[in-house]
Amino acid sequence: MHVPHARRLLALPARSSDGQQLGRTGAVYVPEGQRQPLLVALPLERAAPWVVPLFGARLDADGLVLDYPAETIVKGPTVDADAPLSLGEVAAVLAHYRPAVAELVRGLPLTRRAPEGGDVGAGFVHRIPVVPGIGDDDLPPIVIASPGVTGTPQ
Repeated sequence: MHVPHARRLLALPARSSDGQQLGRTGAVYVPEGQRQPLLVALPLERAAPWVVPLFGARLDADGLVLDYPAETIVKGPTVDADAPLSLGEVAAVLAHYRPAVAELVRGLPLTRRAPEGGDVGAGFVHRIPVVPGIGDDDLPPIVIASPGVTGTPQ
């Protein structure tokens, strides 16, 4: 996955894999020391938005398409969109969608939070602790492109 700027995912309309509109993304979470976002929180208007991993997500002409059905998302974890997430909170989100992830953080300090810093902590793009075993290469193949532009010269 190569998203040049995590901010490009902010305020995008999002929908579930079964086509349900979920609202606009309100926060994007990037693991510390990595460039690619791992989680998004939505809808923007909710005080306690759902948090969803970007595994299998894609962008199309209408916005962000998450790789989970609406029923799974609305039953998932919620967070305070303004607060940075701890390793335990990130693990709980990931475990809801991929139960095997809980094993990746066994024995680690679950209250650890990544320090916010630079421009990443502003504008609702937050740094989160790294989850062992999940790196930039494991994240979804999201490509930012202009819909309708093929890239072939005229």
